[in-house]
This record gives sequence, C-alpha cells and structure tokens, in this order.
Amino acid sequence: MFRNLFFLLFLPFRVLYLIYLRLSLFLQRGKETYELEMPPVFEDSYKSFFVKKLQGKEETITRLELLVLLKTIEKNPKIKTVDISLPPLEWTLSEFYEIRNELKAIREAGKTIRMFAKEGGLGSLLLLTAASETYLAPESEFMVLLPSAEPMFFGKFLKTWGIEVQAFASGPYKSFAESFTRGEFSKEARKNLESLVIDLRNVILSALTNGNQNLVSLFYKPMLSADELLTAGVVHGIKTETEFFSSDRKLFSPSYPTLYQTSKEFSLFPKRKQEVVILPIDGGITGGDYLHKNRENGKIEAFSLIPTLKALGEDKKIKAVILEISSPGGSAFYSEQIHQEILELKKSKLVTAYFKDTVASGGYYIATAADYITASPVCITGSIGAVSIRANLQKLYKKFHLNKEAVGFYPFRDIHSEFQPLSKQSIKYLESQIKKIEALFYKRVSEGRNIPLTELPKIGMGRVYLPTTENQIVDSLGGLLDAISFVKEKLGGKAIYLTEELPSYNLKNKIPLLGGLLSELQLLESLGEVSLLSHTKLRWKNR
Repeated sequence: MFRNLFFLLFLPFRVLYLIYLRLSLFLQRGKETYELEMPPVFEDSYKSFFVKKLQGKEETITRLELLVLLKTIEKNPKIKTVDISLPPLEWTLSEFYEIRNELKAIREAGKTIRMFAKEGGLGSLLLLTAASETYLAPESEFMVLLPSAEPMFFGKFLKTWGIEVQAFASGPYKSFAESFTRGEFSKEARKNLESLVIDLRNVILSALTNGNQNLVSLFYKPMLSADELLTAGVVHGIKTETEFFSSDRKLFSPSYPTLYQTSKEFSLFPKRKQEVVILPIDGGITGGDYLHKNRENGKIEAFSLIPTLKALGEDKKIKAVILEISSPGGSAFYSEQIHQEILELKKSKLVTAYFKDTVASGGYYIATAADYITASPVCITGSIGAVSIRANLQKLYKKFHLNKEAVGFYPFRDIHSEFQPLSKQSIKYLESQIKKIEALFYKRVSEGRNIPLTELPKIGMGRVYLPTTENQIVDSLGGLLDAISFVKEKLGGKAIYLTEELPSYNLKNKIPLLGGLLSELQLLESLGEVSLLSHTKLRWKNR
C-alpha cells in the first residue's frame, strides 16, 4: 500500500524523467560511434566525499561498473562502432582476461571495436588482440613477460647464519616452506609448479595469438615495438592519437548506453527487484583486530568479515550473495570460522563464489561453503593441504654470544621457543596437528564439492593448478557477469539489482577523532550521492 502511494506521489517526476530520457535519445539520432577510455585502475573501496576531495585524484569506477557498461554496449543496437583508448593499466591478469572476453562478445554482436594504445604490457596486448581494428602510436612499446617463475630459496643461506627452519607439511606439493628449508625445489614441487606455469602460459598465448601458432615466438620477445607488431599482423596500423580520434566522428554522449538501457526498461510503476550483493574478499586470512572491525582492502580478517556476513544474512531484502574471492590462504583456524559463517549465511540466502586471481589453500577452504563456484580460467587455485614452519635461532644467537636458559619448561613448551630444539614428542605433536588440519580441510572440500574423500589426494596434497570442472574443483569457468547470470537464473530469471559491498575508506577510519564530526555529515553526503531517479545505478554499501 505504502509503496503504491509512494509511486503515485512521484509519478509526475517519473513522467518528466521519461520525457528527459526520450528527448536525450532523440537528440543523439544519427550517431553511431561510442568512445571509451579504459580506467587505469578500478575503484575497490567506498570513499567518503571528504576523502575524495582530499585525495584530489580523478574519480574512477569499479570493475563491475565497467563490465555492466560493456554488456550494455553489446545489447545496444544503435551503437555500431566502439573507439577505445588504453592508458597504462594497473589491472590483474584475471581482470584483463575478463574484460577481453566482454570485448569479444561485443564484436560477436556485430559491432566494430577500434582500439588505440601508446604503451602497455601483456594485459594491454590481450585487450588489443581482441579488437576488430588496432592502431598504435609510432613510438609505442610493449613490455612482454609471459607466466614464469623464479622463486628464491633461503635454506642454505639461513643455515649459514645458524638459522634452522623446520617445516611440517601435509603433502609433497605443499611447497611454501621449501623456500626456507631447501636450496632448491623438491622434485614433486617443481613438477607441479612447472605444470601450472605451462598451462597458464598456454592459455595466455592462445588468447594473444587467437590460435595462430606462427605468432607464438613473437611474444617470447621481452619488448615489442609498433613496427614489429604491425609487421607480424597483430595490429592494423600506426597512427597518432589525433589521427585516431578524428573530430569528424559521430559520437554518442558518454551516458548514452545507460540512457538507452534505462529508457528501454523504464516503467512508470517499476516492478520490485531482488537484491544481489557482491562481496569482495581479498587478501591473506587472519583474525584481525577484535576491537577495530572495519574491513580493509587486501585483508581477509575474520573479526571484520564475520559481522559483515551476519549482517547480510539478517537483511531480508537480500536474496543472494556472490563472494568474489582472491586469496592465497592464511590461518586454518580463521578459515574454518569464516567457512562456518558462510554455511550459516546459506540457510537464508543463495551463496555463490567467483574465483578471481588466486584462490588457494585457506581461500579455497572458505569457498567450499558456497552453493556454486565460477572461476576465472586464469585463476590459480588448489593448494588443498596444510603447512607450518618453525625457526630455531639457537646457533645464530650463539654466533653473537647470546644464550637462553629454559626454566620451568614443561612438555611441548619448546614449541613456543625460538631457541630450544624440538623434542621428539613435540615433533610428533606438530605432525599430528598438520594431519588433523589436512583431514578437516579434506572433509570440508568433500562436503562442499560432493567429492568422495578417497578422491581428494588426487587433487589435494598441496597441488596448485588452473581450475577445471572435470575434477569438480569448480562448477564453471567464466567471469563475474557469468556468476551473476547464474544467480539470476537460480532466482527465477526475475529482475535483480546489484550491490557492491565495498570496504569503507574514509577519514573516520584513518583519523578516529574525526569520527563524531563525520557521522553528523553522513546524511548530507548521502543526499549528494544518491539519486531517486537513477534506479539503474549500482549501489555501494558498507556494513
């Protein structure tokens, strides 16, 4: 009742908005080209109005907003050509790969993509090779570094200084500790890493060459000039920036794709949409600070993440949560706590996961609680197992004539000392703890992925690899939009709106004394950033 009354009160404003939409589209008749500059970086946190002003940096958009814009362009029948400029891009490999796939979808929709760049790296080349027409500046150069590895081993160096590192690992492929205990990889660990690197390199080369094997050797070169890329047929021409962005093009306004889509979907009495929350989870897994529970970028802290998951579960408007995960792992204890909270969230919401760059060890542990997993084809995953290291500094101390005496020690107390050697009893205890953690990890994977425990050693024991659906490590390969499409289908195909649950970055977090003042100004800030008419705008929240 109140909802209908609200719409009746605002009906005149919505009619005016519809007139504005139609007039805006009418004024752009006869245009056919849309110009887009890719953002150098993606926004990854909610910044308050005051932080934005103090930073003085040019505002950018989230990756999701760019993906939605590209999908809108793909569906727009009026846009015939898309002109894209590439500044130096600070994106991750999975971001380049995902945007590349969306550009390919635009081409498959019958549109022409013209792209221009002056410089870049491997990621920029991935985008350029997805375009219909590619042009470089005469002075253009591209740094090329294909997937490879050159890990450092400190084992012999540490022993020279009297530092002995003991490792307790659940499998021969759990190689993290080998950098501190050995002078080189074990045979098993090297073979596993080499297989991963080659698989990843093949995926990237297949994209760069578009299947043309004759071009593979070109991308082994560390530096590629505009002339070399033109001679090889990778790009279509060399132009200056002024020549490429000629003034005689019939350009749409920057807001045209959104205006067109909004007009197409506009209804004077809009239908209720289901809310789907995208929650980025990025970084190493720790407990964090119990007294300061603000989520921060690059950290997965149980004391801040668990309250966020609880809040999502209590919000009745939310129908589904997509966990966008990128984590190399961390604490097994806090991984289990987060895993349990995701299971609680599943009792009231559809919970799916999207694997972005690296989702391994504890990152995969927490993901197995989700109902469904979509992974980027270039995501590094696996590392199912456990490892622990302990340093004995006794010989180092004695080199500098330092000594410690054990007073009142009891069984297993030596585990907490960096000076006392481990007893046989303590070594046996630590080995049993690693096996216990591994068994629980296997159990969680078996329960979450419906894989028999007897099959887990084949994909476990610390192995790392690219995701596949054959071994049930993930359910599908794709991008974030694919994960969203799955959720929408599971919700019955009805209209949804997306919310990005970004960490907050504001003066209240950085300067606590200002918290009281800023809380008083939050209402004014929200009024300045929220438009009642922009119902297609992605919402940013921070709980």
